[in-house]
Amino acid sequence: MRTVVWAPGAKSADTNIDLPPGSPSIAEVKNAEIFRGSDGSAAAAKVAVTPTKVDADTIKLDKATTDRDLLILRYIAVGEILQS
Repeated sequence: MRTVVWAPGAKSADTNIDLPPGSPSIAEVKNAEIFRGSDGSAAAAKVAVTPTKVDADTIKLDKATTDRDLLILRYIAVGEILQS
């Protein structure tokens, strides 16, 4: 399983978000969360989001992101096999 962390910038909910360059292609999305940095008036916080795979390099989230966000995405990469 892969974990990729990046700043996607401000995006509306249900907008395509591309993986960062060099990231392995997505076979199956597992989960995601946002770490939202403080804006000076609100404390930093985790934000629960539901990711949806659009294609091998693109996802959508059910909530909007801001310029202060780090997106943490966990997924199974193409060709990767998980063993329990």
